[in-house]
Amino acid sequence: MRRVPGMGGNDTAGTMVTDEAAQAGHVDPLRPPLADGEVRYLAWLGAGAIDEPQEQVRLLGAWGMCQRHALGFLAVEASLNEGWMFRPAVVYDHVFDRAVRALAPRRLFERSRVAAYLLDAEPCPVCDPDTSHRAQVDSVPEEVVARGRDLAPLRRLALETRPQWEPWICGACAGNGSPLRCRLHLAAELRAPGGPALPEQRRLVALLSRHLRTYARSFGWANRGLDMPADRAALLGAVGWCAGWQSILGLVG
Repeated sequence: MRRVPGMGGNDTAGTMVTDEAAQAGHVDPLRPPLADGEVRYLAWLGAGAIDEPQEQVRLLGAWGMCQRHALGFLAVEASLNEGWMFRPAVVYDHVFDRAVRALAPRRLFERSRVAAYLLDAEPCPVCDPDTSHRAQVDSVPEEVVARGRDLAPLRRLALETRPQWEPWICGACAGNGSPLRCRLHLAAELRAPGGPALPEQRRLVALLSRHLRTYARSFGWANRGLDMPADRAALLGAVGWCAGWQSILGLVG
């Protein structure tokens, strides 16, 4: 990962693990831990900048964010909003609209075309930030940075919903026999002879998309409280599918 340029802050400040995590024997899956500049940028996105059309285009083209910053985005949002992750839910709801379209059946050269559609069209917006927003990002308060680095709220959600998201794990990421694949492994393996079958990959993407849509809508007043554990788990499933599962597995390991 490239260092986030021009964001200010102390890049070594994220090396401390929270007391709760240390007592539980957990290791930070974000290695090295998020630097101040990364937390500031993720908090700035979650505070509303993510609604800007330019940011939406970048996030859609990047399939959300890279694995490090996708997990970091969930962690920052969970820690700052008492587990409520409206902005990530909306982002990945839109991303999975793209995923459903990318995996749609095609009559000619289906596997190679799907593989091409699964590639990144944009870099991760946190790895490659828009420096025109530097002043706004640098204005994120220090207390927000300190709170935003806490992984405990996200870890609780991951543990609570583990029975729901475990069946969705990419077999290549986990090193087990599951035929399911994350986007990255699917794109690579579709180009090889005897690669994964597309129908079961489509079923997984369609399932995640339905759950994400329910979760994103549950933040509205008319649908409040209608989300189920599988809907909340779908946000982790979406990050795992888009960017790989290793960091999520490390979060609960």
